[in-house]
Amino acid sequence: MPRVIIGSLLFNHADHFREAIESVLGQTFTDFALVLVDDGSSDSTPEVAREYTARDPRVSYARNAERLGLVDNSRRAFEIARQRHPEAEYFAWTSDHDLWHPRWLQQLVDALDANRHVVLAYPLNRRIDPEGALLKRKPWFFDTVGVNDRWTRLRGGIRQMRAGNMVYGLYRVDALARAGVYRRIVIPDRLLIAELSLYGQFKQVPEVLWFRRWYGRVFSLDRQRASFFPGRRPLYSYCPWWMAHSVSLIHTLTVRGDGRPDVSRATGLLVGAQYLVFACAVHARQRLRELRAWLAQSQFVLRQRLQLMRRSIARQGLVSWILVHLKELGTADAWRKHV
Repeated sequence: MPRVIIGSLLFNHADHFREAIESVLGQTFTDFALVLVDDGSSDSTPEVAREYTARDPRVSYARNAERLGLVDNSRRAFEIARQRHPEAEYFAWTSDHDLWHPRWLQQLVDALDANRHVVLAYPLNRRIDPEGALLKRKPWFFDTVGVNDRWTRLRGGIRQMRAGNMVYGLYRVDALARAGVYRRIVIPDRLLIAELSLYGQFKQVPEVLWFRRWYGRVFSLDRQRASFFPGRRPLYSYCPWWMAHSVSLIHTLTVRGDGRPDVSRATGLLVGAQYLVFACAVHARQRLRELRAWLAQSQFVLRQRLQLMRRSIARQGLVSWILVHLKELGTADAWRKHV
């Protein structure tokens, strides 16, 4: 039985899929099984997937009967991988378009093997463009190794996590299952990382081992809803994410008691309350940062327009400049009568 199971999420990236799967199969750590889960691709992805299942016994392929969306497809990849390889210790998600360094899996396995308190290990990463060239954005740094207090891990994680980067790490299977895998909610990676912080520490391997292909997409909750819930979108997906996450934590830990014995029902209530406070602060800070950026951009555009106006007035003279602009408004003739 393999020590590691990898669930690869497929959906209409045939142009990059072959390069992506080659980087996974070319790992120096070879004791893994790769489960390809296709969410109804309409390009040549199925043909490429079947080619690799015939070539490498570590690879298996499943295709959804209907489009599930990113959240449910991620959950299904985890479920299928566990069903086929129930003895596996570690699990990771991969995509059909990113690239992984040959030492990616070995380094993450070593990080988990070295410290039983670590439940998630992830590397530094760099963004690449569709052609594979490195983009300018530098890696970020965050881990909680050595932090034994769950409240410190929770608060630090809420404030400093880069969930979209951390979520493509290597998990202890039992810890990931306990944290709910992916909840059916917007920004589920943030909620998963927060919930996982209650059960252990995070280790960031200080080496660039993952190359995240970037298509220039701007974050959008509307885009997430369309991608996560391709059918009917639940009404709660329109609630503020920090409020929905807090309610989910309280429901999971207090109402259902899923965190016991490590997290009691009463503690679950405090977890939800703390998440609400700190995540709301994070959200407010993000909105303030966006407002500042918008104001700075508006100020820059206004200065440019004023400079152009001053130059135009200097060339034409004030009266001529006014007449030209009044003419554009259809009021030049009426203005002349009053001069």
